[in-house]
Amino acid sequence: MKRRLSSMALVCAGIALGLLLAAGWRASGSLAQTNAGCQTFPQTGHTVCDKFLTYWQQHGGLAQNGYPISEPFIETSDLNGKPYTVQYFERAVFEMHPENQPPYDVLLSQLGTYLGRQNYTQGFLPTAGAVPFYEHRDSASGTLKSYYNAINRKEYDRAYTYFQGAPNPDPAVAPPYAQFVAGYSDTVSVTLALGHEVDDAGAGNLFASIPVAIVAKHTDGHTETFGGCYILHRVNDGISPDPRDTLWSIRSAKLTPAAPGATIDSLLAQPCGP
Repeated sequence: MKRRLSSMALVCAGIALGLLLAAGWRASGSLAQTNAGCQTFPQTGHTVCDKFLTYWQQHGGLAQNGYPISEPFIETSDLNGKPYTVQYFERAVFEMHPENQPPYDVLLSQLGTYLGRQNYTQGFLPTAGAVPFYEHRDSASGTLKSYYNAINRKEYDRAYTYFQGAPNPDPAVAPPYAQFVAGYSDTVSVTLALGHEVDDAGAGNLFASIPVAIVAKHTDGHTETFGGCYILHRVNDGISPDPRDTLWSIRSAKLTPAAPGATIDSLLAQPCGP
């Protein structure tokens, strides 16, 4: 009887061990794998090690930093021109600073400084509600963001220059300037959302179709939502002697009030084209 009970116990222990091993193998396929001070993330295939891994674990982990999207490598800083070992994550960039004592030998890259200088060339005013200056016409989406930045800064003369043919755009593209300005007389701000851009080319020209959703806030406090499509155009490089022709400009715009209950995502999913 004792032998039978002992055999049954061994069988049960073997089954339990097998279940644990199977669960462990399943877990290893979905969770980060730890090995000798490193963690490999199957989600991106990249590995985080040593001090970068410690920093990742102690400063928010996945929720704060995201998955690694690179291996460590040496990058020359745009901030001070010095080389640092860095590793890119979905939401952060880690920099190794061996000149500092722990825990300051791993720091976050100054992404706010880099992106602020890149996107907002006139800096940021220490004034609540101030809209920083943004202008980038080297892309179709950047041109639309520049246009609405000008609208929100009440720089209607600048906004008007984004229309194709400005300062005298075709009436089919934009109304006369005075009428254009009057259309924003009761507008406090405009929020822009962009959908998937579709590019096309032909006969030395480039075109971009971008679905948009617009939320306009008015002086009386109410808001209006619009959905529609912008078509933008530029001349290909080397075609025109005028460098302004290689800047993206607004070729056409079609905006209609959103139906009750329409979401931003549903507006951006609408087809967009000439």
